[in-house]
Amino acid sequence: MTISPILAVTLRYALIPVIFTIVGAAAGAYWPGVARIRSHVLHLAAGVVFSVVAVELLPEIQRRALVWDVVWGFGAGVAVMLLADKLLDRLRGEEDSGDGADSEAPTQGARLPFSLIAAVAIDFLLDGLLLGVGFAAGARIGILLALAEAAEQLSVGLALAGELRTARMSPPRILVIVSGLGSLVFVTAVAGATVLSRLQGGAMEIVLSFGAAALLYLVTAELLREAHEERESTSATAMFFAGFLLFLVVGMTME
Repeated sequence: MTISPILAVTLRYALIPVIFTIVGAAAGAYWPGVARIRSHVLHLAAGVVFSVVAVELLPEIQRRALVWDVVWGFGAGVAVMLLADKLLDRLRGEEDSGDGADSEAPTQGARLPFSLIAAVAIDFLLDGLLLGVGFAAGARIGILLALAEAAEQLSVGLALAGELRTARMSPPRILVIVSGLGSLVFVTAVAGATVLSRLQGGAMEIVLSFGAAALLYLVTAELLREAHEERESTSATAMFFAGFLLFLVVGMTME
């Protein structure tokens, strides 16, 4: 059985975010001191993702010039992300209530923070789908999205490993959990590139607009919000612009 060119390049580049997720998890699990640079990594990832959306995705969407398809896709992307955020907030509230009820019980070992695991799983599933969309739209967009998601998932792997260490999990178990979550990106990227490459008419514009909205939501409501929970510094803020400029230059050199 022959593999289509789109699927072949997706298989190669979809591994990059997975590898960076594992690197972030290993750093957070085995070297807790690395958490001090987490804000810098989050700002860098936000700048990189924002650059790819602004410089690559939005011009591609504008070039196709199907206004109502863009409106529907972008609106659906915002609605889905807001709904997912609301559902996860409710899950976190229920989890916190359960923890409060059992606060006097003796600890029987590390307990998985399921709301956090669910949030990361949804994030990675969407990342993989968007990566597949990128490769379906063109190899250039797909490659840049793969590199941008690698930066994002490095920060997510680092943050999740830190949270699991707080839950008193062993480093090997943390690495297994985060690596398993990271593999979701590969699975949905391959599935997305396989299915979405067959889209015709305005369907691709809807999916691209959905992806742009989801990535913008990730930057504004997740990466930067988490970055600002820690003490702000000039060097951390500069990392956002460094990430943006870096991928602006990378995109220009790929012309």
